[in-house]
Amino acid sequence: MGKKEKEPPLDPAVEDRLDQILNEITTAQGLGVPPHEILKQTSFDLQENPSLVIPLIDAMAGMRSPDTAQLLLEMMGETREKKVIKAIKRSLYRLRQKGAKWEEKTTDTKPAFAPPKPAEPEGYLSAIDSSGSRILILARSVPMRGLMVVFGIVSDREGIQQFTVSRFNKKDFREFLKGFSSSADFPAIEAPGPYCLHLLKEAEVLSKSLAKALPQGYREVERGFSDVTWDEPAPLIYQFIKEDEVKDLPHLLKDSARLHEIMPFSTWHLEEQEVGKYAAQITEAEQSRIVLRPDQKEARIDAIYRDALGEVFPDETRLLWKRRLEETAYVLLKTGKDDEAKAALSAAVNLKNPLSSIEPNPFIWDLLLKSIEILLETDQETEEEKKTSLIITP
Repeated sequence: MGKKEKEPPLDPAVEDRLDQILNEITTAQGLGVPPHEILKQTSFDLQENPSLVIPLIDAMAGMRSPDTAQLLLEMMGETREKKVIKAIKRSLYRLRQKGAKWEEKTTDTKPAFAPPKPAEPEGYLSAIDSSGSRILILARSVPMRGLMVVFGIVSDREGIQQFTVSRFNKKDFREFLKGFSSSADFPAIEAPGPYCLHLLKEAEVLSKSLAKALPQGYREVERGFSDVTWDEPAPLIYQFIKEDEVKDLPHLLKDSARLHEIMPFSTWHLEEQEVGKYAAQITEAEQSRIVLRPDQKEARIDAIYRDALGEVFPDETRLLWKRRLEETAYVLLKTGKDDEAKAALSAAVNLKNPLSSIEPNPFIWDLLLKSIEILLETDQETEEEKKTSLIITP
């Protein structure tokens, strides 16, 4: 059988730090400090450098003392890490081989080697695209395991669309994040981790309602973030801009129509299955053989648009667009577009009420017009291409 490979030598700085901690433990033992109090009186900090834990445990095998054994037992009672438990058992075996004796019991008081409280999760999210999808990133430091990073694409129509769980060190995570944060059109901006988890859970509920299986790794995330809760009202934007600041302000509501000129709103549009029939009705009115005066034709087309407004935006759809505006208002605010954020939130607050065909919500009205115009232009281009293809060149 081959010899067991030796552990690589410790970095000199790590070795010096380890010697310092061991000397502090030896001094505390010499002063009669109880085992469960020893680590409290040293400079050892698990969060400072978790990579020191196992080297420290291994080195303690050379400190032949019942107090050392008792200290190791205290540590074993406060960890679930298999590697750490294995290292402790190995050191205890070595101590016993060297003649150390001890009672195998732990104190009733809380030991110094208590696992650190889980770190507060980091959160990042992007704006919402026209289909209702957005990027969501969650990261949390796990002692001795680096960062648990959740990357997801969630949709307000389809639930969880993409989902991965990865392990990163801090440097690699910052590089990973940089690519999303530097996007000019859909940057990932920082948001409270608990709120991002709240959005992920909303997508989970929607996925279940659509009978979609939860992705692989989702249960691991549930366990890893089981202590994280979001108790504040959603959406997040209302923690920064109160509803009363934007409600019933005509100039803000009017400004919401111009939001379609900027990202991400410039990409928002209704799908063909939602407005296709109205585009067809407008085309028919434009090409009607019945001779209509210009004002009659204009009235007919305007009636089609207003009929579409009521039919395309029933309560459920209206509230869906309201939530999209609220979520995007937060992104606008965090990217320095305060006025645009208020205009978006004004339009969202207005959407609490059923749409009026007489005085429609300016943002939604322009969204409808834009979406139908896109189809009309596409149909016109298609017809022109057909005509061109019928021309026979000599």
